[in-house]
Amino acid sequence: MNSDSDVNSGAAAQDRPARPQIDRRRLLLSAAGGAAALAVAGGARWWARRDAARGPRLWSTTAASGRVVLSGGPQDGLFVSGYDGDLRALDPRTGAVRWSRAVGAADPMTENYGRPSAVGDGVLSVAAPTGLQTLDAATGDVRWQVPVARWTGLTWGQGPVIGGGSVFAAHDGALNAYDAATGERRWSRPLGPEGYLALADDTVYAVGREYGARAFDARSGEQRWAQGSVLGAYNTPVLHRGALLLTYATEDRTGTWVCSLDAATGRVRWQRRHGATNCAVSAAGGTVCFLSGDTLSAMDTETGEPRWTATTTLSLGRGESSMTVADGSAYVGTNDERLFAFDLDTGKQQWQDAPDDLRSDTEYTRVSLAAAGTAVYRSTRTGVHALGTLS
Repeated sequence: MNSDSDVNSGAAAQDRPARPQIDRRRLLLSAAGGAAALAVAGGARWWARRDAARGPRLWSTTAASGRVVLSGGPQDGLFVSGYDGDLRALDPRTGAVRWSRAVGAADPMTENYGRPSAVGDGVLSVAAPTGLQTLDAATGDVRWQVPVARWTGLTWGQGPVIGGGSVFAAHDGALNAYDAATGERRWSRPLGPEGYLALADDTVYAVGREYGARAFDARSGEQRWAQGSVLGAYNTPVLHRGALLLTYATEDRTGTWVCSLDAATGRVRWQRRHGATNCAVSAAGGTVCFLSGDTLSAMDTETGEPRWTATTTLSLGRGESSMTVADGSAYVGTNDERLFAFDLDTGKQQWQDAPDDLRSDTEYTRVSLAAAGTAVYRSTRTGVHALGTLS
């Protein structure tokens, strides 16, 4: 690269725009992204030209942003719990807003990622600031709400689950089951300050740092088993092919165990150590994926044996990236608005999508992903973006 002193003088040089003076700053080049960065006091700011990668874009909207959940599939509903405190229902095929409902003003200190929500049995439940609120999924009308004194430990991953005519929510130190139609409480069991939930058939599962993992009869609330060897468990667990897949922190807090429990008995099937993460595991087709930093790892759900690893370009933004799998693909959404798709069987990159203006000086954000079939929905502070194909 030529320095300023190498520029020729004369008329030709006078017609050129003046080059910026770079004083005691480093010029960085990203070979993967084809972009350059200028290191300044507040961090790297991306400024040089780059060829934007484009994935199979379907639509994009700025009418909503926050956490996303899908009802059934692309033919049903896409629901967004927004950064602004509102819930919105979008048409998954077009991005058009079907309805909007305020559930509480956003708190930039504690609630700036949207509220945890779940959809099923024709209702949408959200962990609202003052209680558990349940709405009609088709219209947004409030069906019922129950007061909550304390959402202890409420984080990005904790929220209700719905199935079998019940809404399950962990709050006030207990796991609670409510009638999905009326809000009548069916049962309550002591749990602890955290409750990351999963539901399958007639069993509801809860994991937390203080107690590990527990399974309860969804109808009666009777505890079926408890597994205390996974103390430090965090993030939403996943049920797949008779296994409860979860993560828990290593004793020195420098890594994460990916663990498979027998869903019927709680017995440990296998566990493997990986790097630290704030991202939950995701599984499909006999493969479970785990994201740590810029490394995506795939393991066999039956044995835990590694299948492949893939690397994404290191994210440039501020915040948390996300990962999910569906229908033969694993998706990684990074906090700088990029999205990567990998073949779930081989780990080969299928495509990537990046914004035209890739920047690092962005507001702190968390990425939320939802996928069904061959469509994936990515939500960040900038809005909701749909990619892939719709059947």
